[in-house]
Amino acid sequence: MSGISATLFAGDGNTLFRWLEFGIIAFVSAACFAIVFRTPKRYFIHTVVLGMITCLAIHLFPKHVNIGFSTATVALLIGSLSHIIARTTGQPAQGFLIPSVMFLVPGTYVYRAFSSAVARDYNATAEGLLAAVTITLAISFGLLLANWLVPSRRTL
Repeated sequence: MSGISATLFAGDGNTLFRWLEFGIIAFVSAACFAIVFRTPKRYFIHTVVLGMITCLAIHLFPKHVNIGFSTATVALLIGSLSHIIARTTGQPAQGFLIPSVMFLVPGTYVYRAFSSAVARDYNATAEGLLAAVTITLAISFGLLLANWLVPSRRTL
């Protein structure tokens, strides 16, 4: 299977198979987060689609764009969409928002920073922790701005 995958991914990397595989992975991971956070059955598809939008949006940003800007923009997008979905369904926005925000959490950056600290590479440690703090602040800023732009009618 890995040989077939390597053959299909050869070239520019924007093949239809790659996008289909990314969509399936985004769907499964969003569904898993929705299950973990006990999303009600009637709102399960809303939460999964919002999680897939999060994965797609963060993936579509070019690599040269600042990670803080791209994270804040995606947080603004999913925050606004979750408030709009909350208005149409009559449920709190946090039920749709929290499983989607999990895709933006900078766990890998923190892990790499602490791995670098153990290896005594303090420059990489500082860089990783600074990136993690930047992403965390960008998530907060994007969600606060979304809450201000599209306030929900119902809160928890």
